[in-house]
Amino acid sequence: MKTIDKYVKFKSEYKDYVILIKSGNFYYSFEDDAYILKYLFNYQIRENKVGFPISAKAKVKSVLNRHNINLIEVIDDYAYVLETKNTSEYEEKLKEAKSHILIDNMLNNLMSTIELKVKQEESNYRLIKEFVDEL
Repeated sequence: MKTIDKYVKFKSEYKDYVILIKSGNFYYSFEDDAYILKYLFNYQIRENKVGFPISAKAKVKSVLNRHNINLIEVIDDYAYVLETKNTSEYEEKLKEAKSHILIDNMLNNLMSTIELKVKQEESNYRLIKEFVDEL
């Protein structure tokens, strides 16, 4: 079974848990869980997933625990509950993560546009700076 298939299988059962799939020397997570991990750890999302080395598991577990987020570890085809909170803050943290990522993307796009405009014409810097200062 592929890693993503394992994720989908266990995510359907544990909706408010971050699902970590162990594969070799790494853990992987997908979709909404990837957004949470990016937000909390600044991991890069590639192909709708994040990955981190097994040596980071204790740190990930500790931070998720601090944020009251339930956690499942999948090894082979078996799920192990690592953390369960009575009141999971999964949905709240997911909302924060998506908002944060959206703002980061907007700012990166804006910075790229500004850089292009200033490179095209250095005097644009002054115009842009004046505009921003007036905000």
